[in-house]
This record gives sequence, structure tokens and C-alpha cells, in this order.
Amino acid sequence: MARSSSKPDMIATAEKGEDRLHQMVLKALRTEILRGLHPVGAALPSEATLVARFGVSRHTVREALRQLRELGLVEPRQGFGTVVTQQGGPQPYVHRVSSISDLHDFGVESRYFGDSATLIKTPPSVAPHLHATDAQSWLRIDGLRYAPGDDVPLCEVEIFVAAQFAGVGRLLGKQSGPIYALIELIYGESIGDVEQFVRAFKLEAPSHALKLPAGETVIEIRRVYHTLDGDTAEVTFNRYPADRFSMSMHLRRMKA
Repeated sequence: MARSSSKPDMIATAEKGEDRLHQMVLKALRTEILRGLHPVGAALPSEATLVARFGVSRHTVREALRQLRELGLVEPRQGFGTVVTQQGGPQPYVHRVSSISDLHDFGVESRYFGDSATLIKTPPSVAPHLHATDAQSWLRIDGLRYAPGDDVPLCEVEIFVAAQFAGVGRLLGKQSGPIYALIELIYGESIGDVEQFVRAFKLEAPSHALKLPAGETVIEIRRVYHTLDGDTAEVTFNRYPADRFSMSMHLRRMKA
């Protein structure tokens, strides 16, 4: 009886160990891609090479590569292996639903100026998107984005980063790319999914940042970033004057 009852526990322990191993491989490769050690268009080392490097099974390596594909960082190409497709930086002004790294609506030439970064308690605007395990303190970052060569702000940005990732504030103005990519780079976390909400509303008071009077229509994009564990890592609000906003979506059928 004792032997029989211990078998499921042994299987569960083995599965947890396998999960930790593929997460180790995933985080190592993702960090290398984000740092540019594997340039766009270059092939990652072969499965056999990765197996030897990390001392793991081929199944573990394949699972890590699968998750890299889901993050939009690599894609398989016949005759070349697994090829890096992007480095996690901000993407062109196009919204695609195929990967998180295609979500952002500013190209690398956009300018971002963070006006402040302050640690605060959970604000009412963020609280509805949290789980019980999420942080109670948040790093708030305020700023504006400008299109290239334009002195009129394209949008106003309000970002809330969970306190355990507040160290990203030290890199503001020093490291390009979206905040979620800095969280992944510094802390070795993976952003597993992003919820996006779009709404329009009229300003109740003038917006000095956007140079708009009260009553003007503003488009707000709210994004909630979750780690693979389901915790909320970041909540962002991007607010645009209605006449400076447009959205394009490219939908692709998933391959069977």
C-alpha cells in the first residue's frame, strides 16, 4: 500500500522538477535575447547544444523554446532552426494579438520622458485589477510620449509597477524599451499574458500635459501585465487626444 500511494507523489515531484528546469532554460535564453547576445535574424544554438549546455533533457529544451515562441521572441524556420525575431523592445505603431512583444504602439524612435517615479500605496485605479497575492505598494511613473520631431505630446502615460520590481525605476532614461521588458531583464520574470482595455471619455478638467481643454475626448488604453504565476507586475494607462489616436490590428490564423 505504501509503495502504491507514494507513486503519485513521485510523479508530481518529477513534474515540478522538470518545470523548474525548463524555466531555468527559458529565463537564460530570454535574457540573452533581450541583451542582444542573439541578434535578430540569428539562429539560437541547436537543441543538442542546449541540452549539453544546461544538462537537461531534449523535452525540457523544447518546452523552453515553445514558451519563447509564445513570447514572440523566436520562430522556427526550415533549414535554419529557431531564429530570433525581435529583442523585446518597443514595436511599431501597430497592434498585433499574436504576441505580447507586438502589443506596444510606439516604435523605437519614440521619445519618452518620465516626470516622476514614486513609491505609493495601491491606488483606486489599479486595485480592481489585482489578486489577493499582488503587491500593496507600487512604483508610480508619470510621463509623456512624443512622436519623432513633434513637440506636441502624443499621449500621457501613467505606469504602476509592483513594489517587488521597483528597481526598474533606476533605469528610467538609461535603458530603452517598455517597462515589462526591464522587469524581465532585471528580475528574470516572464510576462505570461496582458489584458488590454480601450475606452473613450471626456475630460472633466483641462489636461495641461496634453494641452487639452475640459470637455475634449480622450482615448485611454489600459494594460494589465501578469507574470507566469498570475501575479500583476504592471498596470499602465496611455491616454491620447482623440484626434491623435489610431489603432491597427493584424489578425493571423494559428497554424494547426
